[in-house]
Parts: sequence; C-alpha cells; structure tokens
Amino acid sequence: MRLFLATGFGLGRFPFGGSLASLAACFFAVVVADSSFPDRLEFASLAVAASVICLATGGEAERALGRKDPLEVVADEFAGMWLAFAIAPPGRNLALLFVAFGLFRLFDGLKPFGLKKLQAAPGAVGILVDDLVAGAIAGGIALAASYWPAA
Repeated sequence: MRLFLATGFGLGRFPFGGSLASLAACFFAVVVADSSFPDRLEFASLAVAASVICLATGGEAERALGRKDPLEVVADEFAGMWLAFAIAPPGRNLALLFVAFGLFRLFDGLKPFGLKKLQAAPGAVGILVDDLVAGAIAGGIALAASYWPAA
C-alpha cells in the first residue's frame, strides 16, 4: 500500500510518470477553483499532505525499488506542483496554470540553481526537497508573471 501511495496510485509506473503526476495535480486546480475555500489554503494543504505521504513512503520505496530517488515515486511531484499553485493559485486562469506547470516540469527536469545537490539528502527527504524548491521557484515566477501587464 505504501508503494502504491508513493507512486501516486500507480501513475509513477507509467512512462513519463513524473509529468503525468504533475498533470494530474493540475486537474485538482479545476476542483479547487470551484470550491468555497481560499485556493492558497487548499493547495498548501494538498502540498503538505503529499509531502507527508512522500516522507512516510519514500524511503521504503527506495529500498523496495533498489535505487535512490526512483522515478516511480511521484508523491514529490504532487507536492511540488501543489506548492507552486499555493504560491500562484491559477483559479480559472489557464495561462497561469500552464506557466506554473511548465516551469515546474522544467526546473524539476533540469534541476538548476543547485536542485540536483538537494537530492543527496538521505532517504525520502532527498526525494522530496528538490521538488518543493522547484515548486516554490515555479510558483514565484508564475506569480510574478501574473502581474505582468498584458500587451
């Protein structure tokens, strides 16, 4: 069951599992936009929940799959994407949603700004922390871009 949670209910076992998980996290933006709660609070809560799942299951997943930060573990992608949305909630703004998604995938894939070094942290912390920082950077840039005047 823990591996099932770590892999995002099995999404991580598909090709491009990290991108699929990030995309699945985007679908929650539609649900959150229609709720009566503040978007930032909902996305922050989702990011915390995904982080707790990653921390609780990531180390065991590494041992079961026999490698550090296995690609199949995607709970960290959910956490990072939802953190980006907590910083820059897209609401009904699809452009903002796509900017946050694209930036998160870019930063998570390329690991600039020393993100690669963060993966060296032991166990589940190493799985999670680079995605949280990528999400924070993506969210910050997307938020700044949302204030850019339209041409």
